[in-house]
Amino acid sequence: MPDAQDSPTQDQAKYRIGAVCRLTGLSQHVLRVWEKRYQVVKPERSESQRRLYRESDISRLTLLKALVDRGQAIGSIADLDTAELERRLQQSTGTPLGAGASEKPRLALFGESFAAHEAACAASEIFALCGHFDAVSEFSVQKPAMRLDVAVIEWPSLHLDSGIEATRLANRLNARLLILIYDYAPRAALQRLQSDRITALRSPLDIAALEAVIAWRFGFIPAGNTSAEPVGGLIPSREFNDRELAYLATQSPAIACECPMHLAQLITSLVRFESYSAECESRNSADAALHNYLHNTTSRARHMMEQALARVVELENLSPLPDS
Repeated sequence: MPDAQDSPTQDQAKYRIGAVCRLTGLSQHVLRVWEKRYQVVKPERSESQRRLYRESDISRLTLLKALVDRGQAIGSIADLDTAELERRLQQSTGTPLGAGASEKPRLALFGESFAAHEAACAASEIFALCGHFDAVSEFSVQKPAMRLDVAVIEWPSLHLDSGIEATRLANRLNARLLILIYDYAPRAALQRLQSDRITALRSPLDIAALEAVIAWRFGFIPAGNTSAEPVGGLIPSREFNDRELAYLATQSPAIACECPMHLAQLITSLVRFESYSAECESRNSADAALHNYLHNTTSRARHMMEQALARVVELENLSPLPDS
């Protein structure tokens, strides 16, 4: 509720941090971090040095949280003015690229072992599964006129001349992209095989890797984008630095609960893998797309765990973090 006792003036309502958090949905920890690291708002101070926020601050914080909830990184939007934040929020409410069924690439699975993956493929938001076939000949007989964007084919062993056969098969299926799922292959065969139309993924079939390659090939993510802050600000900024995580891990004995320790350790592991996946060397465009996917996915997992840790910090009333 508005703070009347500590407010130096009455011509504009002022709100304490607890009321701001209730109104915006932000935790006190996240709000303090945003203020310290990104200067998203500059609250006034009462005579007793309590933070006092204006209604304009609350409006700005509400916009920032809404954009962060939609995947924007706070570090990429913290300096934007209110008009630009409102514009981005309006844009973000539109339908994502490829979300409509008619826009999804049409995909078919070829191979007996892929039967176990039909349900996962059918639920994909990246592509539309149009069938599973034990053999290519079965598809040719049943679906001679079907438009096919992606053909995923079981291909146990790749050889130096597999590219020629794969190209012929892609032409036969009239597929824009051929993905070979292999068990064994010499490095020379993999290097010769890679092209704009054909790629190879190691068996067993990994739906996440499959989606990453298709998303890159059909323009859903930029080619070779492995930076820490991809276009659109999709990588959430860190809520806790290494020192804060180490500090929170030591607080468990004080509250007879090991959740802070476990969460801090888990977040630390995710941060390390996040850095590793961003720096991992890519042999080809498919590798780059996969590493980009792993980096983005790990970043979001880390962000979710950070929100959980911030909630524990708030509910357990832990002592202030160092340098806060």
